[in-house]
Amino acid sequence: MSSATHYDLIIIGSGPAGRSAAIQAGKLKRRVLVIDRKDRLGGVSVHTGTIPSKTLRETVLNLSGWRERSFYGRSYRVKDDIEAQDLKSRLHMTLDYEVDVLEHQFNRNHVDTLNGLARFTGPKTVEVATEAGETTSLTADRFLISTGTRTYRPDYVPFNGT
Repeated sequence: MSSATHYDLIIIGSGPAGRSAAIQAGKLKRRVLVIDRKDRLGGVSVHTGTIPSKTLRETVLNLSGWRERSFYGRSYRVKDDIEAQDLKSRLHMTLDYEVDVLEHQFNRNHVDTLNGLARFTGPKTVEVATEAGETTSLTADRFLISTGTRTYRPDYVPFNGT
């Protein structure tokens, strides 16, 4: 096994669990690789889940002046017409910042990253296929699969009237 392709720990997925495990293992001086199928780290929490929903909510509360109304009066507004572009701009700014923080934490703790789709080819081997069609075979002593979950929607429970 070449030292260039062998890790102490390979983590598949860069969401909250993968992120925490990678940083802690890096602090323990382990050789760590995080594989994520998306082109930007962070997982669903950063890109489509928790952070975007909270950012949009906070942006509306801020731009509408809702929080300051008790002090400045009911008619107080930061911006009269809040447009989708205002929300989108703040959202992208926040997401970029979150990804930058994550990348900095990984760099500071010597955590390697690779974008692509991972699949096991053996008990200690994964193959990663990139969007460009290249494949890389990597080995590790340990693996953490932190690819998140999918919502369970049983057929017998109606959702949104369907």
